[in-house]
Amino acid sequence: MAAALLILMALVASVSPADDETTDPIHVADCERGPVTIGSGPPNWRARSILAGPVAVLRNPLGRMSETASGQLTAKMPIFVAGHEPVAVSVPPRSRHRVFLYYGRMRDREGRPTTIFGRARGVAEIRFEPCADRPRTVWPGGIRVRGRKPVRLLVQPDRGDGPIPLRLGRPRAHRAGQDR
Repeated sequence: MAAALLILMALVASVSPADDETTDPIHVADCERGPVTIGSGPPNWRARSILAGPVAVLRNPLGRMSETASGQLTAKMPIFVAGHEPVAVSVPPRSRHRVFLYYGRMRDREGRPTTIFGRARGVAEIRFEPCADRPRTVWPGGIRVRGRKPVRLLVQPDRGDGPIPLRLGRPRAHRAGQDR
């Protein structure tokens, strides 16, 4: 029995994560290491956004996604964080095989810094640490999705009760000639 357990542990240790899985439990996007957007976003950002506590994304973020050769969908999706308290944004556990986030300093599969979604693995959870000198901090970044099921993220402020759902909607690929 002990020998079987040791063999099982050795097999589990030898399995490498899939290309899309991250080994970092929580990725950090802070003001010092950036990248953050200069300024604090448009003055009417709340009226044009989907809100979840202190976090916002512009409406219909998945409505005009780019389709990759493998059929996955990507979109730029800036995230606004109001105030100065850190907040975590995460993909629910049941969706982590199909939804990937790209914010802060991302690394490619070889560990080098990159800003290209296709070169980075994406992460399932990001801790945003806003700038102290701004009323809100805006992070450039985006999302990659497999499939067309609706996407929901979870927002967890450092101070607050359970997670707040951030419903992004159903991904749709942008087609040439498609009007806004």
